[in-house]
Amino acid sequence: MASESPLRSASASFLARLSRLEDLERTKRDLEPGSPEQLRVSREVEALAREVLEAAGVQSDLVEQAAATQLSGTRPARADSAREIHVILGEWREAERILAGETPGSTGWETARADVERLRDEYRRAFEAGLQNR
Repeated sequence: MASESPLRSASASFLARLSRLEDLERTKRDLEPGSPEQLRVSREVEALAREVLEAAGVQSDLVEQAAATQLSGTRPARADSAREIHVILGEWREAERILAGETPGSTGWETARADVERLRDEYRRAFEAGLQNR
């Protein structure tokens, strides 16, 4: 939802990834040990676990930004962890492509939807910060 805070969107994305990670881990556990399918699922679990760790870092950054805002009473012009706008835009476009390919209501769709919202908010903040820094 466009009205969701960036932290709430990041949290929703994190929880959706955790849910998907749990599903994959249960699937992996039930597969024949050493089978090609178990190896494929194992690699998917590994990649998703890295995403979960990255998402946790994003949440920490957002909480730090919120804390800085509360302490100063104003919105920080540019966060220390701000990324290049073209990088954010590329990730946002990729998240939109993923969302379009997912089944609405599925865990993958929820994850992609949360990513789209988070990246849209991040892009907006980076764009506004760029205008303020001119």
